[in-house]
This record gives sequence, C-alpha cells and structure tokens, in this order.
Amino acid sequence: MSPTPTPLVTLYLLLLGTLLPQQGFTQARDSLLIDFGTVPSALPWNNLPDFAGGSIASLTNSRSLPTSYSISVTDAFTGVNTAGTQDADPELGLPASATGDSFFGNTGEFGGSTEPTGAVTLSGLRTDKEYTLTIFASRNGANDNREAAYVLEGESTETVYLDAANNESGVVRITQVPAADGTIRLQAGPGPNNDNPTGFYYLGAVIVSYDQEDTPPPPPPPPTGPDELDTVLVDFGGSSTSPAPWNNITDPDAGSIADLQNSSGFQTGYGLNIYDRFNNINTNGTLNPNSDLDLVASATGDSFFGNVSEFGGRTEPTAGLELTGLNPEKTYSVELFASRSASDNRETQYIVTGATRDSVYLDVASNADSIAVATLQPSAEGTLRIDVGPGPNNTNGSKFYYLGVLRLTYANEDAAGETTLKLTAPNGGEFWQAGKTPSITWESQNLTDVVLEYSINNGQDWTTIDTVPAFDRSYSWTVPATPTDSALVRILADSLFDVSDSVFEISSDTTSCTIVVLGSSTAEGTGASNPDSAWVNRYADYLSDDTRYEVVNLARGGYTTYHILPTGADVPAGVNITPDPTRNITRALEYDPFAVIINMPSNDAANNFPVEDQLENFAAVITMAREAGVEVWVATTQPRNFTNTSQVELQREVRDSLFAIYGDRAIDFWTGVADGNGFILDSLDSGDGIHLNDAGHRLLFDRVVDLRLDTFDCSGMTDPVRSIITSLSGVSVFPNPNSTGVLNITLPAEVSGLVEVRIIDLLGRERFRQEGRIASGGQQRLQIPTGDFAGRTGAGEYFICLVTVKDGNHWRRQAVGVMIR
Repeated sequence: MSPTPTPLVTLYLLLLGTLLPQQGFTQARDSLLIDFGTVPSALPWNNLPDFAGGSIASLTNSRSLPTSYSISVTDAFTGVNTAGTQDADPELGLPASATGDSFFGNTGEFGGSTEPTGAVTLSGLRTDKEYTLTIFASRNGANDNREAAYVLEGESTETVYLDAANNESGVVRITQVPAADGTIRLQAGPGPNNDNPTGFYYLGAVIVSYDQEDTPPPPPPPPTGPDELDTVLVDFGGSSTSPAPWNNITDPDAGSIADLQNSSGFQTGYGLNIYDRFNNINTNGTLNPNSDLDLVASATGDSFFGNVSEFGGRTEPTAGLELTGLNPEKTYSVELFASRSASDNRETQYIVTGATRDSVYLDVASNADSIAVATLQPSAEGTLRIDVGPGPNNTNGSKFYYLGVLRLTYANEDAAGETTLKLTAPNGGEFWQAGKTPSITWESQNLTDVVLEYSINNGQDWTTIDTVPAFDRSYSWTVPATPTDSALVRILADSLFDVSDSVFEISSDTTSCTIVVLGSSTAEGTGASNPDSAWVNRYADYLSDDTRYEVVNLARGGYTTYHILPTGADVPAGVNITPDPTRNITRALEYDPFAVIINMPSNDAANNFPVEDQLENFAAVITMAREAGVEVWVATTQPRNFTNTSQVELQREVRDSLFAIYGDRAIDFWTGVADGNGFILDSLDSGDGIHLNDAGHRLLFDRVVDLRLDTFDCSGMTDPVRSIITSLSGVSVFPNPNSTGVLNITLPAEVSGLVEVRIIDLLGRERFRQEGRIASGGQQRLQIPTGDFAGRTGAGEYFICLVTVKDGNHWRRQAVGVMIR
C-alpha cells in the first residue's frame, strides 16, 4: 500500500497536476514557502514579519536547503492582520501560522495611514525558468467583499484576483518568467469587486514552485582534530553560582545533573552525580584566578570540601563523583581546580578511573594558578569516576581536601536531544514599569542565539529588543516608555518561537516599594540545593511580576544581631563584633525601603549572647527603622541541633519574647520547623543540623508570602498611632526561679508614669496583665501573686515577664524570663 501523502505533499501534487503533463513527467519540482505576518511558521517555511521593509537574503527551499533566491518588501503595506483563518482547507497544506495572519493595506485612511498598494519582489531568479506563484490570504469576520488584485510583473505583466473575506480554501495561481534582471514583482491592491469602504486588501502566504535545480553542496562537517574541541564546565559550590554555560552543582551530599551543557550551550547527554558525599562548602577560595586558567571567580571562590578528622560534627575521609554517558571510544581530558586560603599544605588527591586509572595531585592552599589534569578513555560503560581525598603531602590537622571546578574537554560532537524553546516570563498579567529592568526568561535546548521582541498592541506590530545567547536563559530588559495594557514578548530561534500566553501591562507609574532583608546564612541561602530555592530568592521571584516591588538581600553567613546594629552603635565589653556598615540597618535605610525583614536564626545563641542583649539589639534596629518611617517584620529564632540544652532554651526564650513584643510583626519561623527537642525536623534538615533544606526554605518563603506585603500601600507605611518602642533596662524579677507564690518586680529609680506588666506563656498567650502609675525617685517594686497565672500541677512552668513603661507615644520595654515552680 502506498503511503498517504501529507497535506503539504498533497498541495505539491495538485500543483504538479495542474501545471505539468501527466505522461512522460520526469522533472521534479521545488518550492519556496513564504509566510507574511508576525506569527512564524516552522521550517521549511520562510517568515517575513516586517511589512514596511522586510527582506530575506537567502530563501530556504522545501527541502530546507538554502537557495540564491531572495525576497524583499519594495512597497510598504500598512500592517499585519491577525484575524485570518485557523481552519484552512487541509487540502491546501497550509499551516494555521501562515493562514492566520497576513500583510494588509488600505486605500481609505486606517490607523492614520493609507497604503493603496503594497508589493514584494523576488530576486535572483533564473531568466530561463518559469515560476508558478500560488497566493493565499484570509480575513475572518468580514461581511463585505475584500477582493485583492495581485499584479505580477516579470517578463510580462498579469493580474489575478482573490477575495480574502472569510477565505478558507481559495487560492490563485499564476506562472511567470522573470524579468531580464531576474526579478518578479508581486503587487497587491484592492480588486474591482472590493466593496469595503476602506479598501482593505491582504497578502498571507505565497508558494513559489519551479523545476528542481542543483543546490550548493552542504558545508563539510567540522573537523574533529585536536583544534576542534568541546568543553563542559562544572562549578562545585553554593556561595555563588557561575553564569551559563557553566553547570552548577550546589549540593555536596548528592548533587547531580542529568544532562550537562557544553560551552556552546548545547546538551551533551553526559551526566554527573556525587556518589560519595563531601562534608560541606568552602567559601574562602581565590577570587583572582590566573587569567591563563580561563576560570571565573564565581567558580574559583568556593568549593566542596571533606575531612578525615571531625569537623562540624562530621568526617568524610573521601568523596567521589561519576561522569556518565561518555563515549568509550573517545579520549577525555579532565582538569580539576580548587582553592582555599591557607598557610599549610592542603594537597588533594584525585583518582580518575575509566578504562585505565590515573592519580593527580593539587595543593589547594591559596591556589590561584595550578590545575590537576588527567587524560584517559572512559570505561566500557561510558563512565569516569573521580575519587577525592587528602594527598600524601597534606599537613592540615583535619586533612581537608577540596574540589571546586571540573573542566571536561573532548573532540566535538553533535548536540544530544531535541531543539526546544519556551518563554517563561513575561507570560501574562505582569505589571512592569517603564525604565525598570525585569528579566525576560526562557527555557531552551540546543540553540545558539535567540531573538527577543515585544509588542504594545497585542501582537499586531513587533519591535526587536536584542539577539542574545540562548544559554543565558534570562535577559534584563529596560522596559520602554510606551504605556499599554496590551504588551506581549516573543522569542524566536531558528524555526521555533513562543509568545507570552496573555498580555501584560507596561506602566508609567514610578512607585518604588523596596523590601530589605537583614540576616545571616539562612537568609543568604545556605542549605538550599540551588540559589533559586532559597527563601529570599523565592520571595524576590514571587514579587517579580510587579516591578514596583524589589527585594534587597543584605544577609551574610555567620552574622548576629550585633552585626546589624546601627553604624557606630556601642557594643558591650567582651563582644568582639562591630556593626557592618555595608549590611546593617543603617545601610538598609539607604535603599529607602518601605519594609525591613530581619532573619536571625541561631548565631546569637551559638555565641551564648543573653536574651536581654539580643532583645536590646532588635529594639535598637527596629527603633531606627521606625523613626525613619519604615516598618520592620522580625522572624523568630529557628531550631538548631545544639548539644547544649541551655542554647536551645536561649532560642526558645528569644522566640517567645519576639512574639510577645512584636505581635503581628513577628514571623513564625519555628512552628513546623522544630521538633520537641528544639532541633530541626529531619525532613527539613539540610544535613548539618544548622540550615534548612529546600523544603525548609519553601516553608519560610510561604510564611513571608502570608504577610502579604505586596498588598500594602508602600507609599506611606507608618501607622500614626503605632508607638515607638525602645529598650528598657534595669528591671529585675525575683526570686527566679520562684516558688513563693509572689513575684517581685523591681524597676529603675528614674522610671515614672504608666507601667504595664504582662505575663506571656510559652505558647504566646497572655496569662496576666496589670497597669498602674508610679512616681520617680527611689527604687520601685511591684508584687504579683503567681497564683493569678501559674498552674497548680507542681511542675515548673516558664513565662516571659514583659514590663512596659508608657510615656505618650514613646514606650520602653524589657522582657525577663521567669520559672515558676
């Protein structure tokens, strides 16, 4: 049985049947498929989107081969019609992308312009050949006659007519010999039967058919000698990722990439996975690698590390990774780099095993210009294993070893997998302000470059933004000053394209709503498998649909409440920390934010800073912000697997105090994260007992989203009736622990006015409240019967005693922990 012809083949056969005698036919036919409009058609179609002056220098034929023929718009049309048929007769073999849009012109004024005729010219044609042009156009929803007259000028001049109104099956054909200069000019205008009052006419698709001819031979395949190599670059570490075409492995426990990308941005089909885990991530590598190494600082500045002696509660005497999917018949060069600022010898041994085995060594200590290289063939299964551990000359006490960069080099080969392209943002509904620089993002595979375009009239007209490497997958676009609620973005590459799913808004609004995050390693992103999974980055991405909102992250690993104090703030004796003017509240306010989020999970407790000191630091930071008209949200402490139970209690006390003091401005980063011991739930632990994994970061992100800061009027956040709360000191509570039935509270001598005492339990519930006035002069004492709030189980209960001195709109407050037996 003969195969059923495809619709496109059917059209070719119809053309052949009408143009050629049936007997003795031996000459094959070729075609040029040309689509006029802004919605491109897939190869072998040629797309001409520019109605005013577009051109294609080398048309592709129906066999997807280049020709010496060209086409150009030589008489401008008015614009692009996008209301053509999507349901053309299948016998025509025309895709909906070609029938659904077209160039149009008009004799009566439309959109401020008239174009009584429009024309395109085919050039480079052979004067000894005949060319048959099949013409199609469609305009749905028309209840009048929209006949076009198509005048073809070549060796002779002939005219054919086609009514585009609601056309789904009509075409016109005409055969012409080119003029002496090798051109055929196709001019369109309204036909004699056109009764549309504006004289609209259309040109949607043209098929140029001719006797098949020799085509230039395809270029020879690229040589595979030593000068033609492919490269795969891998960055191991998590403090910063490297830009494409680098591949980033950020999980030292079980990181993997199923399909590595080479330095040309193409997929290799090679995989990489860690099968013997490292301990953690070193962030003290070099930021100034020797330029001859051709490595980026983001890759050399961090690395994975392991250790023989215990460090951070773990030992990892060896680590290992495996490359898979390699060609057993090829030879691969494996280059390895790592760096760690150090004065001792931190030699690392890399055992590379494939069809053979090779051991190479690298002293990582303060390394900026050395690499280790092994060259060998993979195993018969297509694998190379790299086992990492301390070298024989390593003198470090913990035998630290490192892996920061892997560069794999091999004779070049074709890309693996399909060619794909998908626009991911903007995809509809965004609010982007003119002058801001949001990111256009996409997903692609095996493409070299992509073209970015935008439209401000729902796709009727398109303007080019830029042509950029496909592997960038992101482009910071300066939004043009063209306000519209009908904007679209389109991305094109080769025969592929994608458009925003629906329109978004470009606005002239200049509102700026900045949110600054102050914090330590969790806010910086530690624990997440990649930066996109960290809670702050998730939140920034969540807000990216509306450019009025911007997140500035000043967090830095290891920071405490002392680091974020105002610049110049006094620090108690014995605390060897000074405020960081680049990452503290003073710096945060320079961004003119409407909100500040503080995320200090556990470093204060790790340093055994008292509850009172921590609360005083929070108060100093928040007071400075509120005096500047900026609201602050304070995340509670987070669980940490402290072996010292007193540090766990510090965490709990600060948590409860933050709830009691800041109420709805406290963010619960404890509930659902901690187990009964105050440790991180196993399901949320990144593996070090300190930081949260992706699921944990997602939970924190959800808690911040629940604040709904993106619904606030950020033009004036300060609540005029909200009191300014500063720190109070000198309050003492005794006896503590207490079993006497009476709690004595002593206040400083200078205190006067209205005093409020609140007792808060560990669940944040208020159990007691009393207000009264006192006069200054002499030490003040209040007595509170514990039976008014404490249980009678005989077991100890823990409470927060919150003392507030109220003076108009300025309140001073101190929290003291109390044990009642």
